[in-house]
Amino acid sequence: MALIAICSGALCALPVMAQDQDAAPARHGGRMGGEGRGLKQLNLSSDQESQVKAINEDSRKQMEALRSDTSLSQADRRSKMMEIHKTSQDKIGGVLTDEQKTKYDAMQAQMREKMKERRGGGTDGAAPQQQ
Repeated sequence: MALIAICSGALCALPVMAQDQDAAPARHGGRMGGEGRGLKQLNLSSDQESQVKAINEDSRKQMEALRSDTSLSQADRRSKMMEIHKTSQDKIGGVLTDEQKTKYDAMQAQMREKMKERRGGGTDGAAPQQQ
């Protein structure tokens, strides 16, 4: 269950960037850190902000429904969460200009690196194995 919680947080972290910049840290106990600054780095137009917020809301609803689906195994739930996250990221990428997408991709890579460090430096995104 802890792995699902960590993965869920990681999968939802970037889409949260497009939500209200002041509310994001409060909603997530401050663990989201600099997401508001990430939005400022992208310099989204108001139209882009609206589109990204709609994408994030849809993704959030799908994740909530998935979390409450007790018929799925942990592996299936994780797989579906990753699919939702990937689809969301692809949609957001489609809203961004080439310059914004380059920055966004760099921000995603940086966040993935931080998540790896927190999990003990694994390179494949899986939890470290115990011996």
